[in-house]
Amino acid sequence: MVVFIALSGLSIGLMAQPRESNPRFEPGNHQKNDMLGLSEDQKTEIKQIHLDKAKEIQPLKDEMKINKARINALIHKDNPDMKEIVPMVEANGRILTQIQVKEIDSRIKIRALLTDDQKVIFDAREGQMQRHREMAQRVPQRNLPDKRRF
Repeated sequence: MVVFIALSGLSIGLMAQPRESNPRFEPGNHQKNDMLGLSEDQKTEIKQIHLDKAKEIQPLKDEMKINKARINALIHKDNPDMKEIVPMVEANGRILTQIQVKEIDSRIKIRALLTDDQKVIFDAREGQMQRHREMAQRVPQRNLPDKRRF
């Protein structure tokens, strides 16, 4: 019993010790930005560009979610009408286009802030991220029900 209390006290004491922080995982400090060697002014401007983009894109994403919910409701009717579904699917396509345009615009704005050396690194990282996104799209989603089960 005494040993248990002593060990419990030691483990609680160890948990209370402050952890050394890893700067890569602190908010607002991204590995990509570290690789670019950005100045404080560049970091501030890039952060503002990301914030502006997020403010513009969020309402569009919300509208898409609403459309998807309506589409799902229509699909689950006894007699789904494609004339009602297709316009919503097309609207989501237009919204996706708007989102992509805003994302490209923000990349162009960020790239305009960079030096020539930073642009080389930025472009190389963009290519790597694009390949990762493409690979992720090929991997089957784990959360979706397996069609073979039904």
